[in-house]
Amino acid sequence: MQSWFGSSSSSDNKKKLKEVFEEYGKKSGDEIRLEKKDLKAAFEYLGALMPGYKAASALKYIDTDKSGYIKGTELDALVEYAYSSGYNRSNSLL
Repeated sequence: MQSWFGSSSSSDNKKKLKEVFEEYGKKSGDEIRLEKKDLKAAFEYLGALMPGYKAASALKYIDTDKSGYIKGTELDALVEYAYSSGYNRSNSLL
């Protein structure tokens, strides 16, 4: 289990996930952008067994405008995707 999950509430876990993705993303003005390599690094940090696959899968489902990256407006969907994929304190994947 990753040590950065200090609380078991879903809103706290989602906030921590968002912080992780923001850390690995690149700032473009006021917006965060996450390319596949950034997503892969973030999922690797989160303990994914296949971070490249998770990154590609996230882009497929969340990058609705097919820009090739996840931008700030899609960040909440990325957090939901990661949380529902088991990146939370209550799941044994961590």
